[in-house]
Amino acid sequence: MHIKFGLLILLALAIMGSCAGNAMAASHSLDEITVTAQKSDEDPQQIPISLDYFSETQLEDAKIENTFDLLAFSPNTHILERSCEHIVVIRGIFPFRGTTYAPAGFYVDEVSYPLHYMQNFEFFDLQRAEILKGPQGTLYGRNTESGVINLYTNQPGSELRGKIKAEYGNYDTFRTVANLSGPVVDDKLFIGLAGLYKTSNGYVENLANGDDKVADKKHAAGRATLRWTPSERWDISFIADAMNFDDHGAETRFLNGPKKTEPHEVRRDTDAYLKQDWNSQTLRIKYDNNDFKVVSITSTLYQTLDKVNDADLWDDPTYRTQNPNNTEERQYSQELRVSSTAYDGRFKWLLGVYGAHEDSEFDYRYDILSSGMTYMHPVTDVETDGYAVFGQATYTMFDRLHLTLGLRYDHQSMDGNLKDDVKKVGYGKELSFDELLPKAAISYDVTPDIMAYASAAKGYLVGGYNWGLTGTLDIFTFEPEYTWNYEVGFKSSWFDNRLMVNLSAFYITIEDKQVSELHPTIAATTITNAAEATSKGFELQVQARPMPGLDIVGGFGYTEAKFDEFSATVWNDQGDALTQKDYAGNYLQYAPKFTYNLSAQYKADNGIF
Repeated sequence: MHIKFGLLILLALAIMGSCAGNAMAASHSLDEITVTAQKSDEDPQQIPISLDYFSETQLEDAKIENTFDLLAFSPNTHILERSCEHIVVIRGIFPFRGTTYAPAGFYVDEVSYPLHYMQNFEFFDLQRAEILKGPQGTLYGRNTESGVINLYTNQPGSELRGKIKAEYGNYDTFRTVANLSGPVVDDKLFIGLAGLYKTSNGYVENLANGDDKVADKKHAAGRATLRWTPSERWDISFIADAMNFDDHGAETRFLNGPKKTEPHEVRRDTDAYLKQDWNSQTLRIKYDNNDFKVVSITSTLYQTLDKVNDADLWDDPTYRTQNPNNTEERQYSQELRVSSTAYDGRFKWLLGVYGAHEDSEFDYRYDILSSGMTYMHPVTDVETDGYAVFGQATYTMFDRLHLTLGLRYDHQSMDGNLKDDVKKVGYGKELSFDELLPKAAISYDVTPDIMAYASAAKGYLVGGYNWGLTGTLDIFTFEPEYTWNYEVGFKSSWFDNRLMVNLSAFYITIEDKQVSELHPTIAATTITNAAEATSKGFELQVQARPMPGLDIVGGFGYTEAKFDEFSATVWNDQGDALTQKDYAGNYLQYAPKFTYNLSAQYKADNGIF
């Protein structure tokens, strides 16, 4: 069991404010919350979407420090956490292994983090987190076919606030976070600073050389926010982030056979590591004149990944291989939205435009060190341009019936070129995708505290390139994957908002599913659109406050995700010839059938819980 103890050091002013706030907040009712899941401020209990919400206090109390921790508290969600491959799975929808893009969108302060390896980093100074389930293509676009994770950082204001938190654990694990924010010019100009530092020696020993730090980690991150409110109508923020991760990745071991090792032990002759650097800058401008609201979000994002794998996972000098992989991503994006502000009126609407440009480079190499040779070295450059026009509106009839319609036109053009000097090949191909992504929902307020709804929405996972494989032009690309999500559910509050019970059921069809399979002529793994699948299930969410200070939270999810059609090329049992195998009826990979969570917490007026 991994046991940690922590030290929490608060500034005197923050301690006094926290204690006073807790004393006043000892309420018998659940907290009233606001989310921006549909890109406007709303009560989550009135939105016809299955979603989970986590406040800053909930994130800290539950010790949620990254995406892996977050998804443990959300039914029907899961993350495949493998070195830099952090693929989020929602309602059983997963991409192929070795993918570039995940089927779940990931946003920080409304800026997309497009590559899946970006989607599991250290959380610090977050204001809230939201998990939306089901396709969100109408408002968010491509690569949100299973859902969206939204993270929002704290924005500085008129209140001076600060905190330092530090903890130390076994394996010499040390983690500290700190933040400080407040006014520079009263009611006009504010600044916020936040940072994180984490180190750990890791829990793995390399038996080949006695090194017990072959899985160590060193993480550093910082954020600066400058906020300007020249008048009540304007709110302008500039956010700059930077992160540096330096990890050694020797966790993988053989579970059986002649190379089996015990837990926490490996035998390696290659220093496997993963280094990540990224920075982003976001300018967010909000204008609200009480009749309509305008939001502009301009962002740049630059990220690099430098990784080396011990491909043979052993220390045999006669066969020593490794896989260096370097990825570089640069993104520019702009979104402009106009929406109504009469949130209690009969007609609510939102219109928006979006544009983005991405430059991506994937440099992959397969080295056979024992023979002093490189087997292949494909370098793939991909330039992507995309734009979209979208809108969504909700009309209320008879004060209880709410009709929602949304539509997005999403265009993307890609220019991919691969060159392998070792294999002496090179080729390129342009791709273009135009999609209409509709959504329709109907909800009915059975009572002021009970809402029932039904919805249908389309999502898609963009096509792309087999960048890690040197082959031929005809297997260089693959097409998009599409989903339709049909959902019914209800959201309810009981006993003067002391109990919340939400239930949703879904049925998802997946067409042209992207899968990994062996190519029948070159016997190498390629990506094809060779499968059809369905996913169905339900999720239950419960929150209760039976007495002031006592909170009980639970969730249960059931997902049955199976292939309807999938015949793949595989090696035969003898491993000397290729054959066809029918996977129809098999469960999809990395799609848990059951997920559940339960927590109980009592918080006293003095802040101790």
